[in-house]
Amino acid sequence: MIKKNFNFNKFLSSVKLKKQYIIKLQDKISTLNSSGKSNYKYLSSSISDNKTHLVQNDHLVMYIIDISFAETNTLLHVTDFAGNLEFFCSAGSLNYKGKQKKLRFLVFRDMFRILVSKLTFLKGKPVAVHLKNVGSNRFWIVKKLKTKFFIKVVRNFNSYPYNGCRKKKMRRKKIK
Repeated sequence: MIKKNFNFNKFLSSVKLKKQYIIKLQDKISTLNSSGKSNYKYLSSSISDNKTHLVQNDHLVMYIIDISFAETNTLLHVTDFAGNLEFFCSAGSLNYKGKQKKLRFLVFRDMFRILVSKLTFLKGKPVAVHLKNVGSNRFWIVKKLKTKFFIKVVRNFNSYPYNGCRKKKMRRKKIK
C-alpha cells in the first residue's frame, strides 16, 4: 500500500511538472505570435518565467557602426544586428591616397557625411558604435555621431599595447 502511494505521488508530481512545462511553452508561443516574425532574434533574452508578454527593449540594437583606425587605413562598416554587412567604406574608396588615409579627422568627416546622406535607414533606429584603435579621439567621434543617430551602446576596442609592452627608453641628449 505504501509503495502504491509513493508511485502515485511520483506520477502526480511528474504530471504537475509536465503541465508547468506546457504552460511555459504556451507563454513562449503567445509571445512569439504577438511580437511578429521580424523580432524573433530578440526573444531569447526577453522570454521570462512570469507571464508578461512584452518584449524588453533594453538591449535592442538594430545596427552596428564599426569605425576602425588601422595604422595604414581607416575603415567603416555598418552591419545589422545579425552581422550582415549593410555598408562598407574605406579611406581609399573616398579617394585618399598614401599617408592621407591615416588622417583621422578628414577621413571621418567624409565618412560621417556619407552616413548621414546615403544611409537614411539608420535614422531613428537604436545603433551600437564600435570603435577600434581610436584612442582619445572617441569623444569627438561619439559627440558627432550623437547629433544624427540614436546611439544605444558605445564600445571601445584598442589593440595597441598599453602597459605590458613598454616602448624603448628615450636617450637623453648630452649637454656640454
